[in-house]
Amino acid sequence: MRKLKINKLIYKVTTVNDNIYGATIPFKDGLNIVYGPNSVGKTSIVTGIIYGLGSEKGLGIFKSIQNPFKPEFYQSIDGEQIKKSFLLLEIFNGSKTVTIFRYITGGDINIVAVKNCIADNFFKTEEVEKYIVVGEGVFSENGFQNFLFDFLNLKTVEVPTYDQKYSKLYFENILPLFFVEQRAGWSQIQARQVVRYNIKDVKKVAFEYLFGLDRFNLHLSELKLKEIDVQLKKNISELSGKEENLFIIANAEKIDEILLIETKVIGKSSIYDYIKYLKEKYKIESDLINNVSSQNKEYEDSNLKLRDSLKRLDYEFRFRTNQIEKITLEIEGYKNYLDRIQSNKYKNKQLKKIQEFAIELNIKTCPVCEANLSHSNLEECFLCHSDLNKKISSPEQNLVFLEDEESTFKKVISQRNLDRKKVIEDRNNIKDKISSYETQLDHQTNTYAGKEFAILRQKILDADATYKELEKYSRIEIRWRDLDPLRLLIKKLQSKYDTLKLEIDAHNQTERDIKILNTIKSFIHLNVKDLGLFKGNQKMISDIRLDSNDNYSPYLDNFDIYNISSSSDNIRIILSYYLALLQTSIKLKADNKIKYPNILILDEPKQQNLDNDSLINCINTISKISPSDGQIILTTYSELPEDKEKFKEHIIFEMKNKKDYLLKKIKKQ
Repeated sequence: MRKLKINKLIYKVTTVNDNIYGATIPFKDGLNIVYGPNSVGKTSIVTGIIYGLGSEKGLGIFKSIQNPFKPEFYQSIDGEQIKKSFLLLEIFNGSKTVTIFRYITGGDINIVAVKNCIADNFFKTEEVEKYIVVGEGVFSENGFQNFLFDFLNLKTVEVPTYDQKYSKLYFENILPLFFVEQRAGWSQIQARQVVRYNIKDVKKVAFEYLFGLDRFNLHLSELKLKEIDVQLKKNISELSGKEENLFIIANAEKIDEILLIETKVIGKSSIYDYIKYLKEKYKIESDLINNVSSQNKEYEDSNLKLRDSLKRLDYEFRFRTNQIEKITLEIEGYKNYLDRIQSNKYKNKQLKKIQEFAIELNIKTCPVCEANLSHSNLEECFLCHSDLNKKISSPEQNLVFLEDEESTFKKVISQRNLDRKKVIEDRNNIKDKISSYETQLDHQTNTYAGKEFAILRQKILDADATYKELEKYSRIEIRWRDLDPLRLLIKKLQSKYDTLKLEIDAHNQTERDIKILNTIKSFIHLNVKDLGLFKGNQKMISDIRLDSNDNYSPYLDNFDIYNISSSSDNIRIILSYYLALLQTSIKLKADNKIKYPNILILDEPKQQNLDNDSLINCINTISKISPSDGQIILTTYSELPEDKEKFKEHIIFEMKNKKDYLLKKIKKQ
């Protein structure tokens, strides 16, 4: 028997002053109304149920640092800081009762403790199992989701994701089909569906899984087909791009995965035959070159010696040329020095004449500096202002020195000219030898090589061109063969795609699936009518369909079903839908493939513009469900006392006024 029943929820909050606050909410089969005005704790009861089931993601909580409860559960209450708080959730699966312990604050919120007992006996029972409730290990052997699926007799399944992987279908993925959260849950069907696992068509998959549709496996096949199709197209595009590049490089095309080359020599040929032809051609050309080369070995040896001699002579020629240039520069330097000697001789001769002239005229002072010419101990030189402290030679002495220098440098210049002539003679001899060797080399080339050598050179060029061509097409052939694994992968994917496509095309919607969907649709029609939607327009009500392409949600062809006559249309159609899911599961209880847990948790539909009449109609519709078949938890309130009278028998927990908060101080025993 498929069933999830909430038996009891207990809260315990302990402050730093050891004051204890708490609440105990018992539940029963059938309709359970949690009644009270706004902001007193109705939603906190629902939050505790979802939190105890480890499904706070269904409340929009995705980080452990976030807390789904109000501050009085984890921060402070009545001005006192909270030391720790926890909850106990007692659940029943139709045959077994367990109680779940989970910290809200003051302990490890990532772990839950589970005992096989009722909540009142939890701390009296020693045997306990601990499970990971948050993080990567929730489906491990010690994971809470693994325990919960097993407890509810739900099969663990993996479904495709948008990133071509597989993910477990989590409890928070099926939760939105029997739980409507207050804040965002009433905006649309499965509004709080968790999409962070990246599961493809997660709303559709969750519906098909929970109602055990035969189409569930087909849907998984369709998702797999889409995945294969995407991968197939990607691989084909990659292969085409790489092949097209080789077609351009090789001037080729392909037939039956064989690369055909258009050649000038043998015409159109497969790349393998063309490479074989090039290998044979290159071998023939290489053998011919080797034969001709052996005949020219003696000639090549002689040429090698001549070239070595030419290299040596060329070096000597350049060395002699450098010597000549250096000697020439040296001689030019000496000549420049001789010119300066001549200039100095002229100056000293002039000075000598001036001295003689000064003596003849009896000049006693220098006409320039007025120094006394008769005193030899003056500091300044007469006539030229020279420093008389320095020892200055007389013009006669200078002339003797300069003539001696002139004679010496003339001898040096003569000797260096002779040296230069010798070097020039050596260079000319070397030049003659170079000319002789070059003539000899040309003679040997013309005599011994001649036309045969030119033919050999051409054959070498031809063989080299053949080798380059062989290398080019060998590389292309390797790149072509490197694509074989990709071609094989494409063939395998294509085979999988074709097989899967045939299976999907051959599938017809089973009578069982049709029966389930028609039952849901029929109950939607009844519920819509009971809730006063469309003002009893039977034609419009009977036109409501379930759209399998839109997550099996109700729709009308010509109207926006969620907003036809009033702002509460959306809430009433959502209520009709969720009630229909529960009613269908109960009616088809003999179908063991349906996994719907026969529980419905509806948090504050009235706060979403649901009018009082629709609320009463909804409660009346729920009241028709046999208490033994399912459990409905509804949080609500009405300002009209007469409304409360209409459903007071279903109120299991009441907060009487705006000061009657859920958490109450517990007297110490």
